[in-house]
Amino acid sequence: MARTRRDILRYIEAGLVGLFFVQAVRFLYGTLYAHLGSLDQLIKTVNPGAVGAAPGVIQPLDLQIELAAVGIALFLPLLALLIGRSHFGALVGAVGAVGRVYMTFAGHSVLGVVGAALAAGCGALYAASLARRNGDILPALFIIGFALDMLLRTFGGSVDPSWDGRFLGIQAALSMLLFVAILLNIWLDSRERRNPDYQPPPRTHIALWGAVALGGLFYVEFALFALPNAAGRRAGLDGNAVAPFLVAATLLPLVAVVREFIRRFLVIFDAQWRGWVWLLLTGLLVIIGFRFSGPISAGALVGAQFLVCISFWWLVQPAAGRVNFSGPALVIGLALFLALSGVDYFTYEYAFVRNLQEPFASGLRALRGLGLGLVLICALLINLPAIVARQRLPFRGGRYGMSLSTLLLVILAAGATFTLIRPVVIKPEETDHARITTLNLHGGYSLYFDENLSEIAAEISKAGADVVLLQEAETGRLISYGIDQVAWLAQAVGMQAEFFPTNEALQGLAILTRFPVEARGSQFLSGVGKQTGVQFVRLRTPEGGALNIYNTQLGLLLRESALTPEAQQQDQLKQLDEVFSLIAANDPQLAARTIFGGTFYNTPGSDVYNKAAAYFSDPFTGLAAEKAITWRLINNVTSRVDYLWLRNVTALSAGVSELQASTHNMPVLEISLK
Repeated sequence: MARTRRDILRYIEAGLVGLFFVQAVRFLYGTLYAHLGSLDQLIKTVNPGAVGAAPGVIQPLDLQIELAAVGIALFLPLLALLIGRSHFGALVGAVGAVGRVYMTFAGHSVLGVVGAALAAGCGALYAASLARRNGDILPALFIIGFALDMLLRTFGGSVDPSWDGRFLGIQAALSMLLFVAILLNIWLDSRERRNPDYQPPPRTHIALWGAVALGGLFYVEFALFALPNAAGRRAGLDGNAVAPFLVAATLLPLVAVVREFIRRFLVIFDAQWRGWVWLLLTGLLVIIGFRFSGPISAGALVGAQFLVCISFWWLVQPAAGRVNFSGPALVIGLALFLALSGVDYFTYEYAFVRNLQEPFASGLRALRGLGLGLVLICALLINLPAIVARQRLPFRGGRYGMSLSTLLLVILAAGATFTLIRPVVIKPEETDHARITTLNLHGGYSLYFDENLSEIAAEISKAGADVVLLQEAETGRLISYGIDQVAWLAQAVGMQAEFFPTNEALQGLAILTRFPVEARGSQFLSGVGKQTGVQFVRLRTPEGGALNIYNTQLGLLLRESALTPEAQQQDQLKQLDEVFSLIAANDPQLAARTIFGGTFYNTPGSDVYNKAAAYFSDPFTGLAAEKAITWRLINNVTSRVDYLWLRNVTALSAGVSELQASTHNMPVLEISLK
């Protein structure tokens, strides 16, 4: 019983440090991306002083402080070379807990970023120290940390609610719990050392191959497997459908009997092939998860998460010499994670690579559609320790009582995840009119990269919208804090969501609606720039009729492009023809009530506008030009690029709702349903 209590205290300590580390890394990644984007916009602004109060604006000095704090945090694990064998390394976890409190208290300010950097750096130093003192617990640090993060995000609808200042009291209590657990463990360790029969734990560390594997593990966990919404969207499902299973697959390797079963499975194979077998199994499940959809895909990704979490036990190796490599290994792992996540960024943003010398520009643009290849490369990195350490199987059985208790906790965690799922409550109204709107989310950021989903949800509700067309929506990218913006907005405004991914399953078009969906479809559009498409739904309106909705985003007109503006506009015209082909296929007589909207990136009077006007009517033509603006850029450049076109529909009113929290305004159209 005493040993069981001892193990529980160790897991509490490691799990809380792991949770704070995971939360801090996610926060830092999104916030620094936003602040770097804000500074880039500010540099291009002719009069920066005039926009100092705009949401998201960051001052250069503040960003320098933040980057310096993150740089120091990145190299904090090197202190493990000096203090890794002492209990001082464990006390660092308590310091990180203090930083986590400041992250909640100060939000996206400089103080909040510095606090998050402190939490992440101290968490990494704690992990390096743990790899030296008690390597068997190291996997639990990351596994429990990611599992707790998934539980919180399930409760928050893919948003981590503990970042909000309203949770400051709970965060302070968790930090205090961590501090108490660390002190108790230090006291119990000192008692054990005074025992005459005390045997010090074997010397262990994370070797070079473990450092490389750690970078791959961080990437696949932060970007895919430990984000239920990202894994769910990869499978073509809602994140809530896979969240309980992902939590169970993440925690199941903590059960000693399960690890013993894996050991018995692997001893079947020759020692030189065991690592390769594990790699092939992981790669096969990843390919099935990416290439298929539905329950088969989701099951494969859940299985891949189980195999990946088992691989955490291969990180720690016996240490032969006096120099311990764990501290440098954490630094290398975090640096490799940043490099892999940078590659991930360009699998989405390949079309915006400009002003780079060849062959770098072509190389980055060639990352289009290579999300699967990146995950498979990470699978190889993750399994390198297993491939190299041929004669070693790190899995050992344990006490059946402890295994049974751990298994019960896994079941309870999966059940808790299921109960935390909040279904969307849709409140359709019996009405003879409807309000339609379209909005380009710009990845959830304002002009100067202020995170603005809450303001957007409030504006949609204020507009009384029944149908919302969304473009540039993201459902789990690292740069947008891992949030499923479509699902979160649907929950916030009480609408059903239909999502069409155009880039790597996590970026695309969406339609929110209060009306039942009778039919749906989608089609990719050809183009030389960023991949885009058109989304279709047929709605059943309250009076019993049908309403066809088409949502699209045409290609951008880029000033710095290899193509001339005329050639890019011809590309848009070709995309428009493809949209019309889909409309004609669904309604050959063009007799159905139809609304066609989205972001066209072209202005009234252009060839693109005139082509659309030949088939549809523009209900916003009566508005003055200054009241029809839908797109705002720096230096007060404005234009109209977002449209709602009508056919066989009577417009009752039309206007544009100005959003201070977005780069795009929101055209709002009221139509008759009679």
